[in-house]
Amino acid sequence: MMHSDRRLLLKSLTAAGMAISGAGWLPLAGAAPMPTGAAREGADDVLALTSGQLSATAPDAALNAAFATGVRSAAQTASHTALHGLDSAPFQRLGQLLGDERSTLLVGLLDDASATLVLDMVRSAGGRILSEHTHRIDGDAAAWAQALGRALALGQPAPAAPVAAGAPTRVAFRCLI
Repeated sequence: MMHSDRRLLLKSLTAAGMAISGAGWLPLAGAAPMPTGAAREGADDVLALTSGQLSATAPDAALNAAFATGVRSAAQTASHTALHGLDSAPFQRLGQLLGDERSTLLVGLLDDASATLVLDMVRSAGGRILSEHTHRIDGDAAAWAQALGRALALGQPAPAAPVAAGAPTRVAFRCLI
């Protein structure tokens, strides 16, 4: 579990980085609310988010690639973005998606800190969190990650996760923005 002090620090650093880069939070504040009754079938696009930590090990990179592959296998118009720490470019892209008129299905497998930031942005913009699951998995769960990506993109129940004691916490989610 992430401590509240660490979460607050990460949120503050990200907000400061976005303000400096010019993204700011203003585009998010004026985002249009989600259309009522919007369902998965109404989404124009699917965006898969993964943690793309620069120090990721080969198994972690394989886990992220497997998740993205699973999403792409289930959605015709899927794209993938890796979040690299506090790099503002992926967050700017997410801010643009939150502010446009198109419905997008957002699915992700992120570290707990990144997931907190992304889900807060989605909530602030009026997006709907359709599912959110916390897992303790290591990088050796690529087959599971691929099945998870596919299930989230299709709106199916998430497969049972292999539990790895002491492994980092990852958050899987499905949102309509």
